[in-house]
Amino acid sequence: MIIARFRLGQSWRCCPALSRAYSTGSGVRVRFAPSPTGYLHVGGLRTALMNYLFARKMEGKWVLRIEDTDRSRWVPGAQESLQESLRWTGLEYDEGPDKGGPFGPYIQSERLELYKAYVQRLLLNGRAYRDFRAPSSRNLDARSSALLREAYIPPSEDEAQERIHKGELYVVRLKMEPGRVFTYEDVVYGHMNFRPDVMSGLTEDPILMKSDGWPTYHLASVVDDTEMHISHVLRGEEWIPSMPKHLALYEALGVQTPQFAHLPLLINADGTKLSKRSGDVRVEDYWRQGWEPETLVNLVALTGYSHQDVKSMDQDVKSMEQLIENFDLGRISHSRATLPLGKLGFLNRKHLHAKLEQARKDATMKSSILSRLRTALDRDLGSSSVSKFSDEYILRVANLGQQRVDTLDDIPREMSYLFREPQWDSENCRKFRGSVSTESFRHILNSVQQFFSRTKDVQREWPSWMEGQAKQVNGGKAVVQKSVRIALTGERMGPPVAEIAHLLGLEKAVQRCKDALAWDEIHSADA
Repeated sequence: MIIARFRLGQSWRCCPALSRAYSTGSGVRVRFAPSPTGYLHVGGLRTALMNYLFARKMEGKWVLRIEDTDRSRWVPGAQESLQESLRWTGLEYDEGPDKGGPFGPYIQSERLELYKAYVQRLLLNGRAYRDFRAPSSRNLDARSSALLREAYIPPSEDEAQERIHKGELYVVRLKMEPGRVFTYEDVVYGHMNFRPDVMSGLTEDPILMKSDGWPTYHLASVVDDTEMHISHVLRGEEWIPSMPKHLALYEALGVQTPQFAHLPLLINADGTKLSKRSGDVRVEDYWRQGWEPETLVNLVALTGYSHQDVKSMDQDVKSMEQLIENFDLGRISHSRATLPLGKLGFLNRKHLHAKLEQARKDATMKSSILSRLRTALDRDLGSSSVSKFSDEYILRVANLGQQRVDTLDDIPREMSYLFREPQWDSENCRKFRGSVSTESFRHILNSVQQFFSRTKDVQREWPSWMEGQAKQVNGGKAVVQKSVRIALTGERMGPPVAEIAHLLGLEKAVQRCKDALAWDEIHSADA
């Protein structure tokens, strides 16, 4: 059963309707509960994504809760950074610090009185006790409940109040059952049973309230999941060892335990913990480098999850709608996973292509793409070089160049020749000119000017014109195509030559060929 909002002195009241809703899916409520200790890690993003997909698939609610009770690790601005990163990835939560909701506040430091009320309840029903010992003695004996209770007898309530009045410090501990074996069914790992302390085999009385009056993670997490009616807890596998404490606390409070699904960690290829030393692990790193948010979400969704429809690389490409439609908790792997970074460029080109297609008919997407492109153009080429180009021209350049770059931000640099004159004195140009006779090069450029001047459809007629020219020069089609490409772009590689000429406009293409010939006559060593 689930308790209603608790106030000291009131009894817990169950909500059977909500409890029944959990089994049907209509009452699914999940949460992402990061600590504001820095950036959003890609491992945290995967946890957030799994919660988001499950909530959307089940038509439930997804809550963002900020767990900031460890004040020693709190970083100013980290909460705002976390929220901004989530917004960038498109993971919109239903309730949270900036959105509110029926179970707020959603920042733990604003819920301290609630935790104190729960602690008082546990003290009154004998499920918790105050530990007044000095920190050194307290920590020394804390590993074994049996030893702890023989060596330390908690004071009566009257004595405790007297010592509190004197200003003595204490912590509040949950009274565990020595040797108790806890059992639960994990959605990912299946049936699990273990003693409270898996590592040592001893029973620990965990601290619920620290001497400064702040709750520990264990208390705050359980209280908030109860108060916020969380039905399923999807979190990292590093919290599995804490399950005995949490199960005991749910039991002591007399409330229903949510379903738990512990998610395997993301790791490096060598099995070590994912860290900054191993590459980009922050969501904002990918943002700053120009990757599409859909790409990062797609990449993370491919890790630690068994997609049933992936038989080729193209099927790795997943939209958010597809991820939601096909999401199933039962397909989460219990094996640790690595990010398939080798797929990053491929996925980004696919998602970027979809966005450019959407921009043809969606004004909002068009505006977003153009804003990013103009910013990149100003950065790489200067505003004076690109201000004369229309939005439509810039979008056409992007569509032509997007399959040859990894990110949208690369397009201005990779396709710069469509915004300014070619650099014919580049090393690439000089190397090519050294491999082609002057007679052949100039013949091709003179002929292509005539072709550009008379053709009605450059893309359709280009292949036959090139066939004819190839018979007249040494080197065949390769020399013909590269000569024209060098004249139009100053590069040896790029999109199809006919498409470049069509985008430039045939009049501009003719002029570039004339300019290239003029430059060649002055600078060619073979002239």
